[in-house]
Amino acid sequence: MKKVTNKSIRTRSSILSCKGIALLLLCPLIIAGCGDKLTPAPFVFDMTRLNQDGSVNDGSDYAKRPWACVRDNQSNLIWEVKKSEQGLQNINNTYSWYDPDQQTNGSWAGKANAGACTGSDCDTAAYIKALNAKKLCGLNDWYLPSRFELNTIVDTSILFPGPTLPKAYFPESLAGKYWTDTTFRTRRAGAWIWSFDAGSDTVVEKSEAHSIRLTHVAPKKPEVKTVQK
Repeated sequence: MKKVTNKSIRTRSSILSCKGIALLLLCPLIIAGCGDKLTPAPFVFDMTRLNQDGSVNDGSDYAKRPWACVRDNQSNLIWEVKKSEQGLQNINNTYSWYDPDQQTNGSWAGKANAGACTGSDCDTAAYIKALNAKKLCGLNDWYLPSRFELNTIVDTSILFPGPTLPKAYFPESLAGKYWTDTTFRTRRAGAWIWSFDAGSDTVVEKSEAHSIRLTHVAPKKPEVKTVQK
């Protein structure tokens, strides 16, 4: 019979110890492989494409029949769709944050005409005025979205560098920084933006030049109540 020495006991203990550690490391992987995936499913957008006159576009061919706006059927917001050609709605235009109204500017008007654009002065107030004069999709009350409203079109399933927008509805998407109307509370010279490269929000100076995508609240359809017999 082979004699069991202290050395062989120590060696065996070491082997068992290593096996135990390996099993402990494997257990979480085995458990994670069972049941539902931990990664949440991407958000499903439900939008209707609209033509310049407000009629519905079937969305079959953006190149030949581009739509001008999209209506989000879940939030009830209508969003402008940018254009690639030069002009008022060019996707590459930038604007500084400017609002001369003391009731809505968070006690800091921002800076007028400090962006780089065509079709209007290059600040948010001028762009809003110009787009409303154009009556995009038959509407004349477009406005700069709030921090919460702009968040509703962020596609979290798209990774950096984006653009984190649903491309099926915004085919001209630019992974830039888009202004909201929301002034930063602790620094009035700053406002919130959404960065559509990483799909996150941050605060920047109102004097900076960034992108704009305006929105409009669609009127809710009246509920049809059935008469119980």
